Order: sequence, then structure tokens, then C-alpha cells
Amino acid sequence: MLTWFAYEFTDDITASRAFYLDLIGMEAVWDEEDSFAFVHGSVQVLFSQAGPQFHDDEHGETARGHVAHCATGWAFQPGWGHGQVPLEQETARMRSSSIALSPDQFLKAVQRVSDAGFPHHFDEPRWVAYWSFPVQDPDGTTVELTDSTTGEDARHPGLAQR
Repeated sequence: MLTWFAYEFTDDITASRAFYLDLIGMEAVWDEEDSFAFVHGSVQVLFSQAGPQFHDDEHGETARGHVAHCATGWAFQPGWGHGQVPLEQETARMRSSSIALSPDQFLKAVQRVSDAGFPHHFDEPRWVAYWSFPVQDPDGTTVELTDSTTGEDARHPGLAQR
């Protein structure tokens, strides 16, 4: 099996650890003071604490150690950002991710991130050819939580019914 390794940086490693491990429910395979990692399917994601700002005297420039975001707001996602669901807000073409969860994991993660007050794009999960619940992580990155197992017409407790 092939594995995709993704290396991410965060301005707040403690908040990101709590978001991905405690609220979303990812299982850590690495957990140190300034970094943690989890594996989901064939992807391993490692988050590291971004460093402080520093000045490079040799080149006369300042490099920032914080997470650089090219845009703010919600990222474009094919299933809902300009897709099947009319949006109240525009989306931008910037880095984002989706995490496919089992139906039970999905409901629990949606409840936990909502209760914790993280910004979410929909008031409740929506059907977009799968169940979708876009949320922003502690750095403001769009993370779409998904459940592609439960069908559109299923009477799924906790999901929006049409």
C-alpha cells in the first residue's frame, strides 16, 4: 500500500492537537511537545508548531515563522463550494482538506466541533452527494468532515432531513 505523507504547520500546536485528535477523533501515531501525527487510510499527516519570527541579517529580510495563509474565509470544495449547494458566502481557491469518517465518527465529530465553537459553513450537515460538514480548524483552514456511507434518504439521527 502506498502512503501519502503530508507535513502541516500550525500557529498553535496545542489547539490543533485538540482539534484533530480530541474533537475529530484521529488517533495519534506520533505525539511530541511541538508536533503530532495521525494516519487516516493511506495518509499520514504531521503537524508541527510554526516557529517565531526571525530576522536574517545576511540577506536583510524578515522571515515569518507563522502559518502563511494566501486567503481567508472558506476554501473551494467541489461538492459544495460552487457545486451542488447554493452558498451564502463565496469560497476561495486555497488549501483545504476533507476527512472521510464512518457515520458514527462523523456524527460525534460534528457534535464536538460545534459544541467547541469552531466556525462551520453549514448550520448542520448537508447532503452534497455525501454528507458534508465544513469546519475551520484553529488556523482557519477549511476541513470538510464527510460521511459517504450513509445514504441521502437514510433516517440518520442528527443529520439534516429534507
